[in-house]
Amino acid sequence: MLKPYTFFFLLVIPACLYAQGVRLINADVQRGQTIGGEQVTVLEGNVHVVQDTLDLRCQHLVFYPRQDKLVLTGGVKLVRGNGTLQADKVTYYNRTSFAICEDNVVVVQPGQTLRCDYLEYYYKTDQALARGNVFIHDEENQAWITGDKGKYTPAYRRFEVEGNTHFWQVENADTINIFAEMMSYGVDSVRAALAEDSVRIISGDMIATCDSAVYYPDRERAFLEKAPKASQTNNEMTGTQMELLFVENQIKQIWVRGNANAVSVDDSVAGKVNRLTGQSIIGYIEMQKLKELKAISNARSQYYINDEGVDQGFNAASADTIRIFFAEQVLDSIAVQGGAQGTYYPSDYKGKIKAE
Repeated sequence: MLKPYTFFFLLVIPACLYAQGVRLINADVQRGQTIGGEQVTVLEGNVHVVQDTLDLRCQHLVFYPRQDKLVLTGGVKLVRGNGTLQADKVTYYNRTSFAICEDNVVVVQPGQTLRCDYLEYYYKTDQALARGNVFIHDEENQAWITGDKGKYTPAYRRFEVEGNTHFWQVENADTINIFAEMMSYGVDSVRAALAEDSVRIISGDMIATCDSAVYYPDRERAFLEKAPKASQTNNEMTGTQMELLFVENQIKQIWVRGNANAVSVDDSVAGKVNRLTGQSIIGYIEMQKLKELKAISNARSQYYINDEGVDQGFNAASADTIRIFFAEQVLDSIAVQGGAQGTYYPSDYKGKIKAE
């Protein structure tokens, strides 16, 4: 399970070089220098400092006593236990317990990696801000998140990413991709990815869009709201709410609730469109192919019938439940159940077609 809060404890840097418990293991050069009117301590070349369980290495370290600040540059590497932080530059302000990591920032915990260009960490509040090419890898669950910037909120144990966000998860060579403008990945009692604004969910040839979605990786379910729409092959489904069910990252069911509507184009030139409506519609998918559409409650269907490419007419029906079956994603049969009414119009019918 991804735990963003474990990424940042590594940034607890000793307040100053002469603090109790700090040992200087190595520095090729030790000298004093005046920078900006302040007398500083400079360590250069293979710098190695140890404090308790923290092992710190870099090529250049400057301690500013007046500012109570440490500046580390050149292959900075901090190791504590099984965790490692690397960056080109790390600046730590002791009075405010504030650290800045810059350029090629990499934080590694067992099974988890965070990368970014810039990272701020506020030790007193545990808040962390990341900017530039934010990349999170949850190796345990084969999940990744990328974006322009990110924030860790300790109160909610949640990592939030904004700008061109992308979440993806891989299982048995099948991948679920979620794109959005904003995304949060929580690690509370239930692991979930919440996506908002211009959301796209892709699994195989299924593409679902909306403005708000939450994906539960452990439950293999996604819930979509705010104009949800799912397209699979030649079929498009819309409604008030939508639920996507996956098995090993392959889409298996699309469940639309509230003003459910499923349409497919039979003949774009002739303007022939098949339509199924109801309070709810369930789409059943096998091996990435639509096998059945099931409309429940106040169901209505309008379908053009073809037999090996030959027009066989038009069928309009209404019932409590209507089931549309497909063979190789082509209409195979229609089953009408409960209070059924329907009309069949042959292919040579020239009058007005009335939907049930």
